[in-house]
Amino acid sequence: MPELKVSPARRAVLAALLAGAVALTGCGGSDPGGAADPAITAAPVAPTTPPPGPVRLGDGSTYVAVATTGVTARSKPRGGEIVGLFPETTPWGSPTPFLVKQAYRDAAGDTWLQVSLPRRPNGSNGWVRRDQVRLRPVTRQVEVDLSSRTARLLRDGRAVRTWPVGIGRDATPTPTGRFYITVKLRPPQISTVYGAWALGLSGYSEVLEQFGTGDGQIALHGTADPSDLGRQVSNGCVRLDNKAITSLAETLPLGTPVTIRA
Repeated sequence: MPELKVSPARRAVLAALLAGAVALTGCGGSDPGGAADPAITAAPVAPTTPPPGPVRLGDGSTYVAVATTGVTARSKPRGGEIVGLFPETTPWGSPTPFLVKQAYRDAAGDTWLQVSLPRRPNGSNGWVRRDQVRLRPVTRQVEVDLSSRTARLLRDGRAVRTWPVGIGRDATPTPTGRFYITVKLRPPQISTVYGAWALGLSGYSEVLEQFGTGDGQIALHGTADPSDLGRQVSNGCVRLDNKAITSLAETLPLGTPVTIRA
């Protein structure tokens, strides 16, 4: 093949173009020894704390808080005075329960629970830290109607059973209000005077400081005397026949609400 001949002038132009291409390649940053492009980094994002306010605990309508350690109740979330100190377990060995009224998240992101307290005066409330308890939903409750002298078991708001009951005398009336079951006892843990079972409530007699084996704490309890039912016979407790109280004791967990109406 004949040799391609290039004139000296054309050879000079090609050399200049080649030098320029090499220079441009070096400016493109592909040279490992060249300076790297400045990194583009996002500004650090501070972790966000949910705003303070009410907290939804779940899909249940009612929750019980069961102590997992000693519980300190305060007059308001994250502060205020101490209104009660409660051990992890009751004197009978069962965990201390509280009926939850509402939940609140404070400015630091901690959750507090307003609970009914098992102490005098009836209707006492306090705020406890969420990390001191274990939450559990409840679906059953008991309603006691003093005027009709009956007790109803409700499940998900619907009545499933009704029983006649004995109630407090005029001088020692059964207190009204929204209470809850704090302890479940049966003989020989407690006197046979209380029938097959005694379900201690968070409420107390408003006229007696002490009766029976306790400190005036009222209860739903059994009786072997059917003539007690439908009458005013007690120091403030609510009496059911032994079959009825056994059914309640076997199905209702600690913390179950018990509402007593006039």
